[in-house]
Amino acid sequence: MENSEPGTRIALQDSLPQRDPYLVKSVVHASQLLRAFRASGEALRLREIVRRTSLPKSMIFRLLYTLEKRGYVMRIAGKKSYRLTPVRRRFRIGYAGLHTSRFQREVTWGILSAARKLAVSVIVRYNDEFNISKALLNADRLLGEKIDLLIEYQFNETAGHVIAAKCQEAGVPCLAINVAQPGAYYFGGNNYSTGVLAGEFFSKYARTHWKGQAGKCIVVPGKGLGSTQETRIAGLRDSLRKGLPKLRASDVLIAPAALSVNEAHIAVRKVLAALPAGSKHLLLAAITDPPGFGAEKALREAGLAEDAVIIGHGGARDARRHIEAGGPFRASVAFFPDSYGERILSLAVRVIEGDKVPLACYANHVVLTAENLREYYPREFAPRPLAAGENDKVKAAAESSTIE
Repeated sequence: MENSEPGTRIALQDSLPQRDPYLVKSVVHASQLLRAFRASGEALRLREIVRRTSLPKSMIFRLLYTLEKRGYVMRIAGKKSYRLTPVRRRFRIGYAGLHTSRFQREVTWGILSAARKLAVSVIVRYNDEFNISKALLNADRLLGEKIDLLIEYQFNETAGHVIAAKCQEAGVPCLAINVAQPGAYYFGGNNYSTGVLAGEFFSKYARTHWKGQAGKCIVVPGKGLGSTQETRIAGLRDSLRKGLPKLRASDVLIAPAALSVNEAHIAVRKVLAALPAGSKHLLLAAITDPPGFGAEKALREAGLAEDAVIIGHGGARDARRHIEAGGPFRASVAFFPDSYGERILSLAVRVIEGDKVPLACYANHVVLTAENLREYYPREFAPRPLAAGENDKVKAAAESSTIE
């Protein structure tokens, strides 16, 4: 074997039998690549790994991709360099999650995917939205698994206080998702800012489509979200006060709280029925996305869909599909739940390892609209190629249509 002094290439394969039926070449190539790193903290670009290993660039790219997915190497954020993943004992992390909505499932998928990448063990138990007993039982069971950290995703603030006390007694740090919990690190929405973004969207929409006029703003709160949604509503009110000064405080109506699409449909239908005849230019803010879908159904039934606009909060795949379809549900303040997993687990590992980390870390936020969906989700909304003969059908349909 050649030495690996700077400027030389690693020729591991030269020391191996040329014809060994038991030799797995892909493993040999992967070991070559790993040996190219001369220190655990050394950062290498792709071209330097090619130079040190003599392996083809395309092969190295595939090996790096695989080794990164399996947690052996990691890409340095913001750079095109890689380094070896620091060797650590396999941490055990408890995750008490939610799985009812599309948003919640995207968060869970992200956490489980990141666990494989970071080589940590995640023990999963599922909470119900507002079942305090189940949340407390899950916390007890996970703490009994001798975990290094608990990730808690549940809505009930009372349960949050009790779980905080349990974690303190067990000496286990806790990280709360989306709903703040006493004594816990927090990852989730910057709730005041998301409310402000919703109000700014409404103000811009009213100026563009209604000459700055708006009739009523109906807020569709989520059931049981407590201070989380109160903070979002405060941001919305402040933003509307600045962007639409003619909209009076009394014009902001709070609908009955709803959790599901059906509950929101009924709640908004009642609010619309109580509006004066001839009401127009309606703004509807859903504190989470699913109630926004119910509000859209109520607007269509009332014949008001063409003169109303809805914005939700979340931006999961179901919301993106509603936006793409067109209609009153035109926007959602995105939290990018598909990015939660890696950020949450990376934060969790840093906490376990004793790093100094912020008590609150926020998701990225942007208002998703039909105009920017492809910018943020290019793969999901890539143009679909036409099938054989489909182009002729599209052309024929266009030529046969009339403009009145």
